[in-house]
Amino acid sequence: MLPVNQDLQHVLNLLSDHVAILNNDGTIIAVNESWEVFGKENGGEFSSVGLNYLTVLRESGRTDVYNMILRVLCDEKEEAHLAYPCHSPDEERWFQMVIKPFSFEDGTDGAIVIHRNITVEVVSKHSLRNVLESMTDAFFSLNEKGEFVYLNNEASLILNKSSKELLGKNIWIEYPDAVHEAFYTNYQKTMKERVTTRFEEYHESLKTWFEVVAYPRNNGGISVYFRNINERKEAEQNLHFYAYHDYLTGLPNRRSISKTIQAEIDQPQPFALLFIDLNGFKHINDMYGHEKGDELLKKVGKRLQEKIGPEHFIGRLGGDEFLILKKGVVSKEEIEQFSDRVLSSFARPIIIDDLTSFTISASIGISLYPENGDRLNDLMSMADTAMYEAKRQHGNQYVYFAKEMYTQLERRLTIEQDLAGDLKEKGLYFVLQPQMDIEEQVLIGVEVLSRWNHPKLGFIPPPEFIQIAEENGYILKLTSYMFCEIFLEMKKWIEQFDFKPRVSFNVTPFLLSSESFFTDFFDLLERFGIPASYIELEITEETELTTSSTAFKNLLRCREKGILISVDDFGTGYSTLSYLIHFPVGKVKIDKYFIDQVEQDEQAEAVLKSIIQLSENLGYEVVAEGVETKRQADFLKENGCFNIQGYFVDRPLPMDVFERKYVRGENVGTIDSN
Repeated sequence: MLPVNQDLQHVLNLLSDHVAILNNDGTIIAVNESWEVFGKENGGEFSSVGLNYLTVLRESGRTDVYNMILRVLCDEKEEAHLAYPCHSPDEERWFQMVIKPFSFEDGTDGAIVIHRNITVEVVSKHSLRNVLESMTDAFFSLNEKGEFVYLNNEASLILNKSSKELLGKNIWIEYPDAVHEAFYTNYQKTMKERVTTRFEEYHESLKTWFEVVAYPRNNGGISVYFRNINERKEAEQNLHFYAYHDYLTGLPNRRSISKTIQAEIDQPQPFALLFIDLNGFKHINDMYGHEKGDELLKKVGKRLQEKIGPEHFIGRLGGDEFLILKKGVVSKEEIEQFSDRVLSSFARPIIIDDLTSFTISASIGISLYPENGDRLNDLMSMADTAMYEAKRQHGNQYVYFAKEMYTQLERRLTIEQDLAGDLKEKGLYFVLQPQMDIEEQVLIGVEVLSRWNHPKLGFIPPPEFIQIAEENGYILKLTSYMFCEIFLEMKKWIEQFDFKPRVSFNVTPFLLSSESFFTDFFDLLERFGIPASYIELEITEETELTTSSTAFKNLLRCREKGILISVDDFGTGYSTLSYLIHFPVGKVKIDKYFIDQVEQDEQAEAVLKSIIQLSENLGYEVVAEGVETKRQADFLKENGCFNIQGYFVDRPLPMDVFERKYVRGENVGTIDSN
């Protein structure tokens, strides 16, 4: 099939209507400039030349337009028309779509799609009513009180009530069940925030799945366009089952969970709610893809179900959150034994396929009925709050709800919110701690450390905000911000002062398996003009990393570029020897624990000497961390470790102070190594 000629394209571009030409299988062969502009303004590449428009319509659920075009292409209909709303956030807009047959020069047939703005034509009440009544979508309008002010015939048919029965009536009184469904939340959001909402929801009383779009109206009310999508839902899954069960795991969903808990409250019999959240799941999704993440959720659901047995209830709330209702609670001892059993579900790796397995842990929050309350939402909220407390305590444990946790939760939510914002504005900054050769009395390196002096919370300990950043996916943003801030200073120091000591950055285990992270990291080095040999990446000892081929490849890329890889806190982790054997390590940082034992514990001293000797034999650089006293420094020097870091050398310094003292050489003191 030949593309349209230049003359036809010129004519198309003169038209103000949005025009596209399709071949006989629905592929877009040509569009005019108006079509392209409309597509860009409405956020879509969905209408570009080369895409199959029928496929786009089918996947987006627009079966009405899909069927109209198909009938024209199949010569079942000479011409098709459809009027419909396409509102923007700022104005109400109405369009008409016309589909006509089209013949190409090579004799093949297709269709021409004309998309025309008819807003002006329907401004009058009479014209608007005609359009609304001829729509295939159901439509109604609510005033700011939630009362029906208009509904078309299609809406009356679907809602099983005439306009006479509904006009002037409050939607929540006429359809009270909808208050507990997504309709209420979304309509209120549209009404109050003046934003468009789009969603799908099952309405219990009508036994119907709806696809809904709600728009804010200028008079303070809302306009709602909706359609019955039972047929589509039935084609995908059993209608009733998936109204009450999670589509992915097959477990009861949030609606079913709420009904089950309420039924237990109505009994009434004591029970416990266990709110379960998987630690680090977001990073698995980000690094291994949603397909692997979905498989993990399925297997977690199945394993939990098998572990608790049929006498207790388990459901999936959404995402990586599950909820267990333990019935017939007698004592806290019984709950704790049960919770330990649940945690034991995560003791073994979860095998996804022949090449992939995950070791994952969970945080569990517990609320008790009737001890903590007798209302469904309160009990759920309390269990959720306790879960966050368990996560704050580094997860893989369970925590009972206590009222004082609300303060801790509020603190966490503030940190989460501000991690998503402007980090510098919120008080996050970096300090530098020198590493010195105590024999040569020279600066050999510097470690970058994160600090946060929050405008409301004050100083936030690094482990606290770094853990939250990891759990909520902000660690990449935080690390990239650190690189940019430090590289900017390094560029100045190198160009103006010939600064050569290596600068080390801590990289979280989650980022080590991200190829995109390292690609961006290398790009930043090139953009700022920082030699790779001036950079050191510190990694910690984590069991899962020794089996991660992606992390290994990324670290090999670093070594090939001249970046030094060091093992932080060496000697106290899970896989010390595995790191030295398997990973491209060039430096070992001895954990502060061993330094603190100098002249305190002879066995620890023996281990310290062995680490120094082993590292030297393997050709690795060695730095002792946390050196605070002259006795510790002397011991290290006597045993062949001359590179140290700690308060004996200097405290972590603000960047401007570090520059004056160690880069410009102003008022630099010497270390007494005698």
